[in-house]
Amino acid sequence: MTSDEGVGDRSDNTGESVAGSDERQQQQTGPQAVRDAFDALESDLARLEAAVRESDGASRDGLESDGGQNADVRPTRAEFETVVGRLQDVLAEIDGGHRVINRRSGGTITPLDPDPDAIDLADIAHALSNLSRFTGQGKQFYSVARHAVHVSREVEARGGSLSAQRWGLLHDASEAYLSDVPAPVKRTLPGYTRAEKRLQDAVQDAFALELTAAEAELVDAVDTAVGRYELSVHFPASYDAAVVLEYDHHGVDALSLDTECDAVAARDQYLQQAHELGLDTV
Repeated sequence: MTSDEGVGDRSDNTGESVAGSDERQQQQTGPQAVRDAFDALESDLARLEAAVRESDGASRDGLESDGGQNADVRPTRAEFETVVGRLQDVLAEIDGGHRVINRRSGGTITPLDPDPDAIDLADIAHALSNLSRFTGQGKQFYSVARHAVHVSREVEARGGSLSAQRWGLLHDASEAYLSDVPAPVKRTLPGYTRAEKRLQDAVQDAFALELTAAEAELVDAVDTAVGRYELSVHFPASYDAAVVLEYDHHGVDALSLDTECDAVAARDQYLQQAHELGLDTV
């Protein structure tokens, strides 16, 4: 036998090809490394859980009235969302990238990695007018589009700037590409909340919106106020109507929070409000 004869057939004492054994070991290195990392993470999570429970965030004194979210745990939640989001991006990259969804106007958008150029006002109006608030549990169909119009008009009634009124109309635009998720559930889904933030940023870029902190706070406050009023309308046995809105939503434009409105009418109301705010020319 020559010196190089049978080199490719070298075997260890088990009879398995050494080259084949090396190849299989290389294939197992990646998954095993991930498994080891998860094992280490479980230990770290146990320590983190204990630390969070012992922190001030465990106190119920900081609970907000809009659903029981403890303001003290927000920083921890934000860090958690960041870490999980990074892992999700890595997994998506390994899997060939984030997937796309279809748009009503044609073409696609990648909700988890959105391009502002793919965001379209007509798509937003169409989708939000077909999405029901309160996971469809209201006394009648009530769309996200109508909610957004009410928020925008209430922002105006409270003296909000044009930018704030525009954001009032667009503040839920991310749901046109992610759908709506109830707040108690959303708080447990770091992947969703991170995607929502990315889409909100893309929407602001698409419509050239630059908000001050005060404008963003006003829209958040109005969103909460309108939401509470809506709850009192749709669930009167559980919520009182203590919230008083500053604009006349009982006007002759049939936009009342108390009346039923189908998806087509809601879409038209949304687009009309967008036109009045100049969003269709941005």
